[in-house]
Amino acid sequence: CAILDDGSLKCWGNNGVGQLGIGSNTDQNTPQTVNLGTGRTAISLGIGYFSTCAILDDGSLKCWGSNNYGALGIGSQINQITPQAVNLGNGRTAVSMSFGQYHACAILDDGSLKCWGTNSQGQLGLGSTTQETTPQTVNLGTGRTAVSVSTENSHTCAILDDDTLKCWGYNYYGQLGLATTSSETTPQTVDLGTGRTAVSVSAGQYHTCAVLDDARMMCWGRTPYWFDNTAAYSTGSIAKYFGRYSNYDVHEVNAGQRHTCAILDDDTLKCWGYNDYGQLGLGSNTHQAMPQTVNLGTGRTAVSVSLGPSHTCAILDDSSLKCWGQNDFGQLGLGSTTQYSTPQSVNLGTGRTAVSVSAGQYHTCAILDNGILNCWGRNNYGQLGIGSNTDQNTPQ
Repeated sequence: CAILDDGSLKCWGNNGVGQLGIGSNTDQNTPQTVNLGTGRTAISLGIGYFSTCAILDDGSLKCWGSNNYGALGIGSQINQITPQAVNLGNGRTAVSMSFGQYHACAILDDGSLKCWGTNSQGQLGLGSTTQETTPQTVNLGTGRTAVSVSTENSHTCAILDDDTLKCWGYNYYGQLGLATTSSETTPQTVDLGTGRTAVSVSAGQYHTCAVLDDARMMCWGRTPYWFDNTAAYSTGSIAKYFGRYSNYDVHEVNAGQRHTCAILDDDTLKCWGYNDYGQLGLGSNTHQAMPQTVNLGTGRTAVSVSLGPSHTCAILDDSSLKCWGQNDFGQLGLGSTTQYSTPQSVNLGTGRTAVSVSAGQYHTCAILDNGILNCWGRNNYGQLGIGSNTDQNTPQ
């Protein structure tokens, strides 16, 4: 074991009786922190179902984990258990990125958008359904660039520099918001209403939500089978999962596979939708068709939130991290595999706080205040980036 200059502790080697203190009895052949390269730190993350990508402090992009369909963007389909550099083009760097199920998109420093991975539904926006194992440029329209991008299962949405919203890919449930259910292989403009533009967008498994310039929220796509109206909404509507218009002034919205959470302008966190694993954080497993307030603790509010398919994590106003929901693989980072239906504090180490968090299907990663990247949860494809395939139920 070694104590590092930031006071953190790393251990490796034989662990037959748990002497490494990492929440398991599994031997480890590398230190349990992701190695991003000498002197490199992470500034943002993108999490896929079994894959992880990080944008580093020099703007480079590295990915690791499952590489089905070329999801890592490294020109092959070979899984990787350590971070691998993605070639974004000569002199180009990444500003932000988003990971879907098996495809990913990145906005570069010149505002261009590149996507790669599976493309069976046209989710790469390239005008075809051909799979790509390296980043490919998306045509957003003459002179247009991307400000933000959100990917999920089989569709992608991006806000452009003129604040218009474009979506493409799978559309069986109307998740593209085009008033049709036809899939699209190129970016299509979403009508948000006369004079309205998009501030943020979040793509769920079969639905999409956007915060508009007037602070209202609109959602469209699939409604859950347990709700009294199971029709899909192919034009903007909000919240029964959905309902016509939001009554809230919304700061941020994040759409998961089957549940949605929004941070309001007073930093209150509200969640709704499926709740079979307690992913809404309400102390029960009851599904909710309307937004419900999540109790984050006395006086505590939310700064950001990230949703996996069945678990949720939020960074609070004191920079602490809380997670809740499904925990079969330790994706809550609590040192166990016990499911929780209320927010639980994640121990990031003495004095350490969270800067950003991203929840994958069964794993979670967070960037800490010292620039270190910690990951935990399922690791069958090496998606934790720690040099092994062993699951971890505490931050590594």
